[in-house]
Amino acid sequence: MNPREKDKQLSARILRFGFILIFVFVTTPLYDPSLRAQATSFTQAYLRLDRMKASTATGGTVCAKPVTTATEADVKVVFPTGFTVNGTAGNWTVTTTNLPSGASAWLGIGTATAVSSQTVTFPSSDLTVGTLYCFNFTGTSTLTTSSAGSSKTGTITTTTSAPADIDLTSYATAVVSDDQIVVSAVVPAIFTFALSANTDSFTGNLSTTTTSTTGVTTTVATNAQAGWIQWVKSANAALSSSTASASIATAGTVDNSPTDLASTTGYVLDVDVTTDSGTGSGTVTQASNYGAEYNGTNSTSGGTLSTTFQPIAASDGTTDGDVLTLTERAKISAVQAAASDYTDTLTVVAAGRF
Repeated sequence: MNPREKDKQLSARILRFGFILIFVFVTTPLYDPSLRAQATSFTQAYLRLDRMKASTATGGTVCAKPVTTATEADVKVVFPTGFTVNGTAGNWTVTTTNLPSGASAWLGIGTATAVSSQTVTFPSSDLTVGTLYCFNFTGTSTLTTSSAGSSKTGTITTTTSAPADIDLTSYATAVVSDDQIVVSAVVPAIFTFALSANTDSFTGNLSTTTTSTTGVTTTVATNAQAGWIQWVKSANAALSSSTASASIATAGTVDNSPTDLASTTGYVLDVDVTTDSGTGSGTVTQASNYGAEYNGTNSTSGGTLSTTFQPIAASDGTTDGDVLTLTERAKISAVQAAASDYTDTLTVVAAGRF
């Protein structure tokens, strides 16, 4: 081969090599750090479902604490595979009340702008790094959980308007067969009843003017919703003396109206509401057929005693201590047989209206 031919071949090789270098340089992109950049994980992020029961419609709360300085435009929530995601963005309304402790309302949050498969996109304003932001998603049947199982995964991502990912965290949740605990309790029926004494003497000798006893109180406490009733019955419907074979009969008749001894003689019982407890729902009354007979209005009046139980007062609700005062009154004629053993026995009972 002559020298001229060798020069031609060498020149051709140099041209081919140069072309290859140029092709590689032109077709290989310059290094771009943004192409290699990946979204940073939030300092913390989580999805709290309002219900974790299988196949149940639920709302929830999304929380995240940004770590990257950038201008957020959206937050995208990817719900776990198997969850049913409502495809209408307008149904994904949000609230920022009743947020977890220490959280701030997510800035710029509003009704979702897009739904694609398991991904729901919400608007966002620029967030401050290091602040925990939260929002609640609500609406009608926006999300329905899947069948029961553990480690149901999804992601929470903030993006710029480009869009480009800013912070991204994968989360996991679980779905159980039932997420509720039925708590049961029993409040026992409560009823207490007490008399302050079991004897009650007249303060002086009986006379032609009305004389009264010292008085005995009864106290009721109960959690009966409808309250209580008290009754009284007399052994004799009179003050009786065995030594004198005499008695002082009760005055009047049982007719829901007290009898005033100012104009007659006899023996009666006055019942006063001493304490209507301020604790509880009940109000003590002496209404018709519930104590009106014994609601004496002065120091000489009272109700007719009976040998059968007669109501003396009632309450219509709970109480921690209603108090009645029972006072016997008597007035005799000038010819009433003298004796020191006039007596009667009153039986006082009560019941709660449960």
